Amino acid sequence: MGPITYQYVILVKKLLILSLLGMMACEDPFCEERPDEVAGLVVRVLDEQYLAYERSEGDLGRNGIQITSEQQFQQVFSYCCATQLDSIDFSKYDVLGKSTVNRGSNSSYRREVQHDDTNKKIIYTITEHYCKKASPTDGRGNFVVVPKVPADFRVEFIVNN
Repeated sequence: MGPITYQYVILVKKLLILSLLGMMACEDPFCEERPDEVAGLVVRVLDEQYLAYERSEGDLGRNGIQITSEQQFQQVFSYCCATQLDSIDFSKYDVLGKSTVNRGSNSSYRREVQHDDTNKKIIYTITEHYCKKASPTDGRGNFVVVPKVPADFRVEFIVNN
């Protein structure tokens, strides 16, 4: 009976190791880290430290935000980083942002801004790529610098997870 028990234990260990290796091998192709991407009119992405927050209102970027002046820029980011803001020429550029919550592991973002002349709108699409869904861990402001939005255009924000 001793040798059968010993062989059984060895067999179970081998099966356990093989199943663990199989599970890891299946996840690896989907878990590769991807760099963040930008497309369309995006001139640059602002650092993740930027948080549009107001004590009485909370997250100012939850519905999307367009920043069109230096004064508004200073005010919106006074909570997080007023003393270390990037320099932006608001006569040529605007800042767009839409808060998202990270919903997976190994997340990367694609931020794309398109100009729709027919409907007189700017479309800012944020797509999060992730390995697998996880509990929300952090938020992103997704602030991008874009060429000045024409006064008669509206900005539409789209989030894809």
